[in-house]
Amino acid sequence: MHETGEFCVFVVRTASRSAAVDDDRREFKLLGRRQLSGLGLACPVTTGVRSRAVLELQQIYGRLQFRALVGGEFVPGEGDRIAWRVRFWETVRPTPQQGLLRGALLPGLPERLGDEATGGLNANLNRGALPAGQLVIDRAGYDQKSSPVLFATAVDLLLHILLAGAFGSPAEPVIRSWVATGRIPDSLPRFDVEA
Repeated sequence: MHETGEFCVFVVRTASRSAAVDDDRREFKLLGRRQLSGLGLACPVTTGVRSRAVLELQQIYGRLQFRALVGGEFVPGEGDRIAWRVRFWETVRPTPQQGLLRGALLPGLPERLGDEATGGLNANLNRGALPAGQLVIDRAGYDQKSSPVLFATAVDLLLHILLAGAFGSPAEPVIRSWVATGRIPDSLPRFDVEA
């Protein structure tokens, strides 16, 4: 589907929520030196491939429209740890770029939004249910009305999309579920665990 003049892997819409997923959008690359990172307990995995995706969410409350764009990469690895990193934008004047959905976004992840995004990631890391490997959030876009809560949701959904891509599961049902209900399924995409 051609939504913005460039191909999106898929776009899902209702009257109050929309989501679009693409493989990558370099114009939203996070170039700042500031980052948060860490290690979390993980399940050893037997298979998997590198997975990269960008996700944009839009949610409408009354007359207000909130948007969040995040992207990253997951690379399965050996052992029982997942290394993660979230980069932040440190430019004073980012240039607006066309998002995956209609309208422009500013590239970047300001600190006020980054804290929520990291919080959304920590909820999954603390469960110890993720596969071993490396996870980086290195794409983001926002506007002046962006909601920190929507960024946390976007990171959680992005994680589902990246794991689905790495382990051959479909990501579209999870996105359709969020667009239809506003909730994210508790279960992560299936991945093969070492015996």
